[in-house]
Amino acid sequence: MRARSLPAAAAGGLLLVALGLAPAVAPRAADGATFRDCAECPEMVRIPAGTFVMGTPTANAADPATRAESQAAIVRIPRAFAIGRVEVTRREFRAFVADSGFEPTANCRTWREDLGRFADDRTRTWENPGRPREPRDDHPVTCVSWNEAKAYVQWLARRTGKPYRLPSEAEWEYAARAGSSSLRPWGDSPAEGCDFANAYDLAAREQYALGWEVARCRDGFGDVAPTGSFRANAFGVQDMLGNVWEWVEDCSTDSYVGRPRDGRAWTWIGGCARRVQRGGSWVTPPDRVRSAFRTDAAMGDRADYLGFRVVLDLDGRGEGR
Repeated sequence: MRARSLPAAAAGGLLLVALGLAPAVAPRAADGATFRDCAECPEMVRIPAGTFVMGTPTANAADPATRAESQAAIVRIPRAFAIGRVEVTRREFRAFVADSGFEPTANCRTWREDLGRFADDRTRTWENPGRPREPRDDHPVTCVSWNEAKAYVQWLARRTGKPYRLPSEAEWEYAARAGSSSLRPWGDSPAEGCDFANAYDLAAREQYALGWEVARCRDGFGDVAPTGSFRANAFGVQDMLGNVWEWVEDCSTDSYVGRPRDGRAWTWIGGCARRVQRGGSWVTPPDRVRSAFRTDAAMGDRADYLGFRVVLDLDGRGEGR
């Protein structure tokens, strides 16, 4: 059953005015158009152009985890683009491996039942990630590094002849917010999110007793869920929050000062050692499963709670295909 979409939410225009920053240009309602460029390609959703507040002005600037997020910035997305409706699936990643001959490296951080905690396991790869115990083709691919995600999008671009890539951090947050200015697309309360996101909830705690807060609801999954199991946001995109963290293109920084204001990824000549991750996962405490929260990792890191989705640049008319 295809998940229902949230009602379209207003963009954060009042928030912009309250901040004394600038008038907002509200994103147009998404047209809901989806397409695939090949049978094994991800399903894509067209995202309209618009302007939004990136970050959370009320976040704690003294906390290293939210310092950059607290430096709210107006970002303009000048052109429509397309983003994967869900994360790249195991089926889609398998097509890349089979066609390209690419061999991802083993070693993935996963739940170790012998240790009762998360730890690296050198027997684990994307094919046998550990969680879920019996992965299906429509589960998100996990245990992939940033470098491996990058190799996938480069292959997809060659396979289709179209400019597929990883999303920028700004594009990711814009698509996740889908016109909302609340902490989450459905509102501010994590306890109301079990229809929309797979986070560390009461069901997960029954299987994995961890030392942090839980969402006081049940989303129906103890760990990784098949893609598309939860309701879509107002842009028609699913699983932006929860399920698995997602790699984006940007280099990791602890400040938004100086970042591009036109939606481009923030990278620099010579590259960087760490890249940004967005969205939270099935094992993430609910206060971090929200549109603006960000973390990072070394580009070679892999985990059974970490995947990615893709973006496609559309032509100058803002139309796909």
